[in-house]
Amino acid sequence: MTIAIEQVAQKLNLPLDRLLHESLLAYVAQQERLTEMDIADFRDRYSVSSSEELSARIEKGEVYSHPAWEDLIEWENLRAYLKRLSELRASII
Repeated sequence: MTIAIEQVAQKLNLPLDRLLHESLLAYVAQQERLTEMDIADFRDRYSVSSSEELSARIEKGEVYSHPAWEDLIEWENLRAYLKRLSELRASII
């Protein structure tokens, strides 16, 4: 069974554009929270506060480079994704 967004708006007694707007904001907020949780995992795993600190610890040999380099790349990708989400949220509001 598939329910159309128009039906949801009607059942919630909301204008369609408001439902779409709030849905987009909720989705972006959820993605931001999940991304922040993934970043927090890296902070905890390596006992660092930033990706720059992890990079420095790898270069000093304080952390094994494998898999830390891969995690560092993933962390940087998550930061970039978080920035895109933030920009998107600002444009939705």
